[in-house]
Amino acid sequence: MADFDHIIIGSGINALVAASLLGKAGKRVLVLERNETIGGCLLTAEVTAPGYLHDVMATTMVLFLTSPAFAALGDDLAARGAEFCHTDTPTGVLRKDGSHLIYAMDRKRNIDAFNARAEGDGRTFDAEMAAMAGDADFVFSLLGGNLWSGATAKKVLKETWKRGPRGLAAWFGEALTPARGYLETTYVSDEA
Repeated sequence: MADFDHIIIGSGINALVAASLLGKAGKRVLVLERNETIGGCLLTAEVTAPGYLHDVMATTMVLFLTSPAFAALGDDLAARGAEFCHTDTPTGVLRKDGSHLIYAMDRKRNIDAFNARAEGDGRTFDAEMAAMAGDADFVFSLLGGNLWSGATAKKVLKETWKRGPRGLAAWFGEALTPARGYLETTYVSDEA
């Protein structure tokens, strides 16, 4: 163990990113994993039927692809054969009764699909996406930044000035609310 500068326990995406960045910085890193495969919850598995492979938790990769870590590691990953395949229908919902809803990269298509399930759900989705677009700079600076940094403090102060202290507290309260209750009270259709 003395041969390593850092020892990382577990091989989930965050551990692998940390090990890669440390390695790029010239550090000697040992990653230890108790499971048969690396990647943590990111794996390919047959979860619905024989022969159908799913990239479990693949939505996490979207955050990785837009992160500073990917900016630092993307070329190295590509040089080693890593390739990300994109689709215009990246996710969806499949329920036990066979009902489903496919989410597209096209907002209008999603609005129409939501309205087809329950009139008004498309308008609700459109309003939610517009609100998210208005908050995107703040949200992604929190997700992609160092939480305890001057830059983050500056962003939070800017949002406090913009929304007021109570408004910002309300925003955080809503942002931290579990999704299930929010979704069940916001949308009519079970699929949405």
